[in-house]
Amino acid sequence: MSLKAALVAAAMTLAAPAALAHEYKAGAIEIGHPWARATPRGASVAAGYLKLTNTGSTPDRLVGGTSEAAGRVEIHDMTMTDGVMQMRPLKDGLELKPGRTVELKSGSFHLMMVGLKQQLQQGQRIKGTLIFEKAGPVDIEYQVEGIGGAPGALPANNQMHNMH
Repeated sequence: MSLKAALVAAAMTLAAPAALAHEYKAGAIEIGHPWARATPRGASVAAGYLKLTNTGSTPDRLVGGTSEAAGRVEIHDMTMTDGVMQMRPLKDGLELKPGRTVELKSGSFHLMMVGLKQQLQQGQRIKGTLIFEKAGPVDIEYQVEGIGGAPGALPANNQMHNMH
């Protein structure tokens, strides 16, 4: 392999994690790696996941969203009660306290895409909008991961759990 080819290969390897993780910002709200799971053919709902960090000094609230792939997007909470999983929409949205991070993930808070217009396929990017009470709307893209997948696109050295 020539030196030039080796340098190009090294540059591509180093750039890959940055290309896979994607972030957005709306006012004081940082939005980390929106993603969704691929869906089986015929599915009518899908879930969206991401991390929200309020870097400001006042609370804000995620109050809604849209997705090009669904008729509507609802903010949901999932809990276990007496061994039964219960999912419910959060009518007042999701509070984002100053200086705190909230992770929307499987088994917890998530965005429910209802009335899917298309099957979500791994590798696809789905356009959407998140709406915040104070920060307003921000356009995002969900990276579609495998059906049983977690956000595998985030390498261990690029996790955002320490994001402030």
